[in-house]
Amino acid sequence: MNQPLRCTSFSAAPQPAEVSLATAALSPTLTEKRHSFVQGVLKGTRELPLFCNPLAIFVVNWVLMLVALSFQITYVTYPAKGLPVLLFALSLGSFLFGYLVVRTLLHRWPTHSEALPYTLDVTRLWQINLMLSCAALLIIGFNWFFSGAPPALDDPASYLTYGRFKQALFPLLVVVTVNSMLDTSRWRKMLFAIFGITGLALYMTRGLLMVAFFQILFVFSLKTQMSKRKIYTIAVGCLALAVAAVTLIGNARTAQWAFLEYLQIRHKYSDWPMAYLWLISYISIPLSNLCWLFAKGNFHGPTLSFLYPLLPSFLMPANPHASIHNDLRIIDGASTYLAAYALDFSYLGVYLANLLLGIGCGWLMERSLPRNILVASMFLTCLSFIFFSDMFTPLSTILQFAIQSVVQRKCFQWGSAPVKGMVPE
Repeated sequence: MNQPLRCTSFSAAPQPAEVSLATAALSPTLTEKRHSFVQGVLKGTRELPLFCNPLAIFVVNWVLMLVALSFQITYVTYPAKGLPVLLFALSLGSFLFGYLVVRTLLHRWPTHSEALPYTLDVTRLWQINLMLSCAALLIIGFNWFFSGAPPALDDPASYLTYGRFKQALFPLLVVVTVNSMLDTSRWRKMLFAIFGITGLALYMTRGLLMVAFFQILFVFSLKTQMSKRKIYTIAVGCLALAVAAVTLIGNARTAQWAFLEYLQIRHKYSDWPMAYLWLISYISIPLSNLCWLFAKGNFHGPTLSFLYPLLPSFLMPANPHASIHNDLRIIDGASTYLAAYALDFSYLGVYLANLLLGIGCGWLMERSLPRNILVASMFLTCLSFIFFSDMFTPLSTILQFAIQSVVQRKCFQWGSAPVKGMVPE
């Protein structure tokens, strides 16, 4: 039977000899200082809402891309239906193959389909968050001193070229924002969240604000004991809030006339609300761009350019496929998560990329959920943005995966019963 989530906080207190031994057996390092703990239960995979299922996320993304493409919102949107449907069929087929094979193989061993109790070291969590905040503040200060005020306070149009060390800064700010939601102190939660969100807003990074909101939603959905109906209601509200936020930032850094002209929006859509235009264009244009890549058929063999995002920006070679952006039918550079693999390997790249993604999602369902709550929420978030670009490979994502892996190892204990002799704060 699943136990309700218990958010009881504990701190170390003088213990009798036998209780001290029990506490030390649980975690010797936690008895050296006064630490606060919270106990709870993570949902098993059978209890998760549908939007935490990677297969559902994958299918919904592709359906949204195809539906948005059908609006033909720009003058250069790919007009034919055959190629988009072919790419969808190939992607879904290879994804399902990898996903089902891995789940079938791994299902032979025990999985975490049932609820999983945990103990969270809140003290260590906020100490790590404080350390990460200080590191982020140093980078922000460095950029402010050498590059002037951030884009939100100076020139919003400079957001692409402003400052240095953003590959390290943005993961820090996202981690601080997401992990603040696990804190039991309202003041710390509010301060860390405000710091992280403000830092991302200063750099006009609406995409990363969306990433942070999505990760928070996934973490919340994995640990809350609310009914699915309430979770779905909260999810819809969070999505509406996120769309409103990115629309405001988008309007602040790009004038409406510039948006309509640059994205070549059809005249009949020009009077639509900007929230609709941002959403439909940013979902449909990448798929349209991908289709134009295949329609042009300029594939010259592998260049391994799909690995370039793993490098620091100062070591990144020139893009060997930069010439494709000279085609006016390809807008804004984004071409879904498949662009780099398609340019290097054509249809084989589409097949292999989705096969690997299916394998990763199968592993996630059988081995990572719910135990790896922070890393799993990142993976699900990256999967949620496949309509736009490949978020799995950038160095900033790898750094965030590394940080959250450390946080999980340092702050979470699994399956631990309450420690006898520990008293509430």
